[in-house]
Amino acid sequence: MRSFIFIIITIVFILPSCKKQSSTDQSSDAVVEERENYGTGQTSRTYTRVNGQIEGKMTDYYPSGAIKGERWFVTNQQHGKTTLYYEGGQIKEVQYYIHGKRTGGDTLFYETGKLQYVSEFKEDKKNGYLRKWDEEGKLIYEARFVNDSLTEVMGQSLQKNER
Repeated sequence: MRSFIFIIITIVFILPSCKKQSSTDQSSDAVVEERENYGTGQTSRTYTRVNGQIEGKMTDYYPSGAIKGERWFVTNQQHGKTTLYYEGGQIKEVQYYIHGKRTGGDTLFYETGKLQYVSEFKEDKKNGYLRKWDEEGKLIYEARFVNDSLTEVMGQSLQKNER
């Protein structure tokens, strides 16, 4: 009978400490390196989670293994410079984010490296000039936006003159 009571007392004290240990192992400050794959097993994306949220650099890959894009995150939101690449390694696009919203310039390049498109954003809204060039470098389109509203095209104001 004494040994039975000893076993019960031991279980009562040991089981709670085991549970506490396992919850400590899953600390809220855990750093987890994440890797996503294509169906072929090739890596498609790598990033880090801290406390369950994406933090730091996220890298996307083409199935060939070439880098497709690099994005930066702070507390699960894109923040800072994002660079996207053609499969051959040339820069395709550069964007800027602040707290998950596109803010600043967005620049797109032809695969040759020549400028294709430039636009400006403020808190995810087009705000400023949008310009497009052909592959020879000739300006083919220009527009101006204010708070996501088109106000000018090729130098011509879209505002009606009120009299």
